[in-house]
Amino acid sequence: MPSARVTALRFLAQRRLTAAQLAAKLQRKGFPDDEVEAALALCRRDGFVDDGLFALLYVEGKRAAVGDARLVAELVSRGIDRDAAREKVGAAAISEAERIDAAYDRIRRANPSVSYQSAARKLERLGFPASLIYRVLRERAGAEYADVLGDLA
Repeated sequence: MPSARVTALRFLAQRRLTAAQLAAKLQRKGFPDDEVEAALALCRRDGFVDDGLFALLYVEGKRAAVGDARLVAELVSRGIDRDAAREKVGAAAISEAERIDAAYDRIRRANPSVSYQSAARKLERLGFPASLIYRVLRERAGAEYADVLGDLA
């Protein structure tokens, strides 16, 4: 049976993992805790495991327009420390305001007649804060509905 370090490198050759994900995989393979910790230490030392880089790449590579709260929750579920996750999400190249605009545009493309309430619920499920949702809906949906109301007058 290969060592925990060799097994860790095989896992990391397949895809990028957080330290917590790699530890869990090694433990499921039956390696004792001391071997798992030693393998993690070597992988960290050699730069193969870097939770900060993982978080940065995850946030920057996320294709779906989701809110900061959801991004932080997804990173925490992958074993990233909550404070580090907040820091990386806060430093993202695309702001939460830009992501909510993209999400709203996608919702409107999928269903141009979506109601104000339905759009708000969809944006909330994507992890955007209520204050930002209602600001966007007042600005964007208000202008769209004003055109419709103007046509009726």
